[in-house]
Amino acid sequence: GKNYSASDTAREFLINQTYAKTLGFSQAADAVGVYLTWDNKKMLVTGVLADFHQKSLHQKIKPLALGSWDLINNVFTVTLPPKNADGSNWKTAIAKIEKAWKQIYPEEDFDYHFLDESIAQSYRAEQHIASLLKWATGLAVLISCLGLLGLVIFTTNQRTKEIGVRKVLGASVAQIVTILSKDFLWLVMVAFVIATPVAWYALNQWLQNFAYRTPINLWLFLLAGIVMFLAALLTISLQTFKAASANPANSLRTE
Repeated sequence: GKNYSASDTAREFLINQTYAKTLGFSQAADAVGVYLTWDNKKMLVTGVLADFHQKSLHQKIKPLALGSWDLINNVFTVTLPPKNADGSNWKTAIAKIEKAWKQIYPEEDFDYHFLDESIAQSYRAEQHIASLLKWATGLAVLISCLGLLGLVIFTTNQRTKEIGVRKVLGASVAQIVTILSKDFLWLVMVAFVIATPVAWYALNQWLQNFAYRTPINLWLFLLAGIVMFLAALLTISLQTFKAASANPANSLRTE
């Protein structure tokens, strides 16, 4: 199709693909040349646009018709040049636009918005949630690691003599670290198995707020599990290596 002709009286429309499908056309191009009724007038469809999001991704793309009728326009779109270092060129341009607006519409308020800010406003809640989750996740990981470290310290202190006996009998540092670590790593694995379906359910429920959703990939959970396992292993190894490297004579002195 082609673009509509600029006019102060609406005579032609551009419609999107969704509108063409709503009208019953399987091929969008077939809608070109069709007349639509709007405000008791016959409007010629001169072209079909590819679907684009008019609002946030929370909502499905709806049928859309675009036309030119200057007499009822109340919103104008202006493209500004690239912003300079101090932003003075934008301030100057906006001031000139406001002055021209007041000359033509002296009784109307001049209000303007930037397109990127309008788009960002649609996802303000998600941005706040993301920021909150970053802090909450970091705090949860820190508390978990501290708790795990405390449990490891307590356990190694309880098994000091056992570690000394194993070293005297020829166990290597690596063997002792493995023996001490495996029980804790099993706990981490159990926590991962429990947390994964809960996280999947919560994520899936959150995605229901969007009309267009990305699939939940398994690799996200596998990556999270690997990171969790490595963080736990690092936390555990700090204390178990220290305990395994200690002189067994110190722990067996009282035996």
